[in-house]
Amino acid sequence: MGNFKNELKSMFTEHWKYLAVAAACKVRLFDKIYEGQNTLEMLSDSNMWNKLTLMQLLNFLNHEGYIHFDNKLTFYLTEKGDLLRESNSDGLFYACLNWADEHLNAWQNIHYSIITGKSSFELLYQKPFFEFLNDDSEKLRNYHLAMSQYAIDDYRELPETIDFSIHKSVMDVGGGLGIAIQLIKTKYPDTDCLLFDLEEVLKGVKSEFVKKVPGNFFIKIPDIAEAIILSRVIHDWDDDKAAVIISNCHIALPQGGILYVIENCSDHIEVDLSLLSLNMAALCQSYERSSSAYIQICINAGFTYHSHKKLNQLQTVLIFQK
Repeated sequence: MGNFKNELKSMFTEHWKYLAVAAACKVRLFDKIYEGQNTLEMLSDSNMWNKLTLMQLLNFLNHEGYIHFDNKLTFYLTEKGDLLRESNSDGLFYACLNWADEHLNAWQNIHYSIITGKSSFELLYQKPFFEFLNDDSEKLRNYHLAMSQYAIDDYRELPETIDFSIHKSVMDVGGGLGIAIQLIKTKYPDTDCLLFDLEEVLKGVKSEFVKKVPGNFFIKIPDIAEAIILSRVIHDWDDDKAAVIISNCHIALPQGGILYVIENCSDHIEVDLSLLSLNMAALCQSYERSSSAYIQICINAGFTYHSHKKLNQLQTVLIFQK
């Protein structure tokens, strides 16, 4: 019993670690150390921060391997801490901040979702999650920057896993800032690559090599591509809304066109998706599905299931044909 009690006591406060690191990101502490504010006095005086509380945070970051001190109490970033600089183009600054604030508030009220099956986020903010983001340009930007930082790793092997050269044109529907379609364009320069998302989202896309197509996948998807990619889109929506998106993809594709659905399929991985599914319930009133559930949605829309390919430890590519 003693071991379980200690395990539980430790688990109760695990969130302190994340929130301390997120706080360091919020005040751009890692960037400031990188830029030369690397003593307690410099950080405190330049930013008007409390020395005692700041030193407690720095001690924690040192203990957890984000920074280290020398004998003169000069602070240096470790490789781990360097990933949390906002100015690190290959870092995880926005990914770190993504799980704080409104997201954390939704989780603190997840008992509402468990009782009702409805989104605790929507209860708190009186708007569906994505509508809330779309109404605030800064939050929308930060969310998509966070998703892009995950996408860089998640989709790295996508061009090797799927031979997109068989298509004259491929459109990433709901593709955010376009990480996946940019990787495809790099590997297959002769394939016409298009990125479809809300106009406000596309403003943040930097690539000049993919064509940006503004629109709303609940209203209409243009019939301008031989193949469509839906990557980590369907899991954001309940079954009814998912059916609308898939149906609009079916309408947009030519006869024989291919739909690639990339998702965490619970039956194709060994990782427990329970917490991730609870997260979707709290945020979007949705859930993580099995491959058979995704396949059924697509079959109902008129697609024929072709095959699947493993993308990485979590994601599977389900392949359908019209």
